[in-house]
Amino acid sequence: MRISPPSDFLNLSVGLVMAMFAVGGAALPHAARATMSSCSRACMTAIITDVLDSMVAHDPLLAIDAAQGTGYFALDVNEGNDDVQTILRGRIAVVDQKITELELFLNRNRGDHGFSFNATQLVPNYRTLMMPPANRTKNSRKTLETVSEALFATSSETVVTVDDNCQFTELGWKVVDTGVYGNGTTDPLGCNWPDSHPTDDNARVNLVIDEELGFIVTSGIIPGKVYPYNGNVSAFIPNRMTDAQAAQDVWFAEMKAKATLPVLSPMNATGDTLEVLQYYNGKLQAMQINVFMNGPSMTSAWL
Repeated sequence: MRISPPSDFLNLSVGLVMAMFAVGGAALPHAARATMSSCSRACMTAIITDVLDSMVAHDPLLAIDAAQGTGYFALDVNEGNDDVQTILRGRIAVVDQKITELELFLNRNRGDHGFSFNATQLVPNYRTLMMPPANRTKNSRKTLETVSEALFATSSETVVTVDDNCQFTELGWKVVDTGVYGNGTTDPLGCNWPDSHPTDDNARVNLVIDEELGFIVTSGIIPGKVYPYNGNVSAFIPNRMTDAQAAQDVWFAEMKAKATLPVLSPMNATGDTLEVLQYYNGKLQAMQINVFMNGPSMTSAWL
C-alpha cells in the first residue's frame, strides 16, 4: 500500500502528533447522518474511511466509539519503498460530523518503539480481532471504562482476568522474548496484568470505548530507560518495572566487565503509549502496546 503525495493527504513526519480543529469546516459528505449533532457507528466508520481515502488501499484495525464520537485505526502503509512497510496509527474525534481532533503516529522501525516492530505481521494479527466470535458476551460500557481507568493507575481494585488465548502484540509483532542471554523462548508471549506495571496519573483514559468489538484505547506517558539487550537489540523498560531494570543493570555490568561486546550506555527516555485492549466474555482477549519513543521528561501535546 502507498501513501499518496503529501498535498493529497498529510505531510507526515516521524512520530507526528497532530490536532486538526475543523471549526467552521464543511461536514464530510460520505458520512451516514443520524442528526446534525450525532454520529452513529456507520457515520464514524465513514469519516475514518475518508481520512484514509488518499491511500491506494487500506484494511485497518478499527475501534469505533459512536457514543462519544471517537475512533482509532492502525494499518501498514508504504511510503515509497515497496520493500519497507511503515505502521500508521491514529485517533480521531468528531463533533457535529466534523473532525475536531486527529492524532497520528508513524512507527518506521524497532527504534521508534523501543523493543519490537513488525509491519508485515500487523494486519494478519489484528484481522482476527476484527472478527470476534458471534456468540461472545459483550461487556457493558462501564466495565470497559473501568478496565481503561485501571490500565495505568497507581492503584486499582479492578480485577482483570486474562483469557488463555489472549493475543499480545507490540507494533504488529507477537512478542518473543529471547532473553538477554539468548536463552529465552521462541514462542510468542501471552498477555498478563501484573501488579507492577507502568503508571501515569494523568493518563488519557476512555479515549475510545468500542462496545461492539470490545476495544479499549488508553494513552499514558511512561518514563523509563533504553537498555542494550541481547545481540544488537535494545529494550525500553519503564521506571516502574524496577525488577526488570535491576536485572538489566546486572547484565550490563557483566557485558562491560567482559569487554567482548560493544554496548551502548543505558539512557533515559519517555514512551508515548497508545495502548489498545480487547475485552469481552469478561476477560482480556488482546493487548496491543504501541509506543513512540521520545527523550527524557517529555510529555504529550494532548495533556
